[in-house]
Amino acid sequence: MPRLLLLLPQLPHDPASGAARSLRTACEFLTAAGWSVRALATTATEAAGGDGRALLAQQGIAPAERPPNRAIYRHDRPVLTFTDAHGIHTTLLDTGNCNLSTWPEHHGAQFNRLYARELADFRPDIVFTFGGHPGDVERYRRASAAGAKVVFGLRNHGYYEASWLAEMDAVLTCSEFLSARYRERLGLESVALPPPLAERDVIATEREPIFFVAVNPSVEKGVFFLARLAEEIALRRPDLPLLFIESRGAAGALVRAGLTGGFDLRRHESLMFSPATSTPAEIFRGARALLAPSVWEEPFGRVAAEALLNGVPPIVSDRGGLPEAVNGGGFALPLPSGLTLETRTPVPAAAVGPWLELIEELADDTFYAAASTRARAAGETYLPQVLAPRYVEFFRRVLSQNR
Repeated sequence: MPRLLLLLPQLPHDPASGAARSLRTACEFLTAAGWSVRALATTATEAAGGDGRALLAQQGIAPAERPPNRAIYRHDRPVLTFTDAHGIHTTLLDTGNCNLSTWPEHHGAQFNRLYARELADFRPDIVFTFGGHPGDVERYRRASAAGAKVVFGLRNHGYYEASWLAEMDAVLTCSEFLSARYRERLGLESVALPPPLAERDVIATEREPIFFVAVNPSVEKGVFFLARLAEEIALRRPDLPLLFIESRGAAGALVRAGLTGGFDLRRHESLMFSPATSTPAEIFRGARALLAPSVWEEPFGRVAAEALLNGVPPIVSDRGGLPEAVNGGGFALPLPSGLTLETRTPVPAAAVGPWLELIEELADDTFYAAASTRARAAGETYLPQVLAPRYVEFFRRVLSQNR
């Protein structure tokens, strides 16, 4: 039975991290195929003020706690353990109030002791991981020295200077777009597979398509485009409700963006806000369409794929991997060329015209039914029964290849 260790610097169940969730779901594919999988990670999350323990509780996970032995190691933290329904035994270092950038300094030594134990006792054939902190890179080299192959899950643009990626036994990206970028910038060869999606977390069991939904109104996700779009929709079609799901970008950011353009979005009753959800399925329960005018080049666009699986047509910007993610089942529209990550004022009203017109078309039930059917068909690409065999074959090839 092949053995794989999922090694992450953050909570594998972090709802704010598509990367962490996708690697965890890939591991579930492997356990279903007969692999033995364990996970070692921390409770740190990407959510602002995120509480890893609380997030686990929201997902119905009640880990056992091993109290720290401070008689020997004065600064040790509690260790949490649990085995999930897929048979993945998970060990988490409770990093308390530390975030992703600070926990290595305060608790890295304890994490390394836990890691050494996993390498010695579990003896993984493969370590599946991500992270670019110096401590992370050293752990990859320790895995290789212990005889394990290292597969790096590359999910963002943050590694264009990471020459050490050449030491990995395999690099797995989330899109052909991202693989091409790293080939151009770093000369890195990688394998592209769409990120795996867990149906139980993604697909809403009951749907009432009411809201035009945008997630995480932040600068990179197009808050200065969304502010203008929200203003124009509310003025022209106040009967169309918009719902903004907060994450790293909150309601205040959208309101402030509008104020810089001279309009106050708080006066519109058709605009609503919701705090971050614990599972994507909650986003799509009431969604009619997804609005994703990302300014930066998304490596993939996980939320667009999740929308497709729910039959929710995504309207996305034509930047980065988003057009690839919608897979012909959504709409990729341009953003103004002058809209960049440095933009700090809303775009002109004319710039949102094509988006507004499409939103009005999607308000028509006949047009919407056809768009929803097309979205759901395109989403079949991301179903576990389609993706799981591709992931299992990828890891089998890694296992069989010579170092």
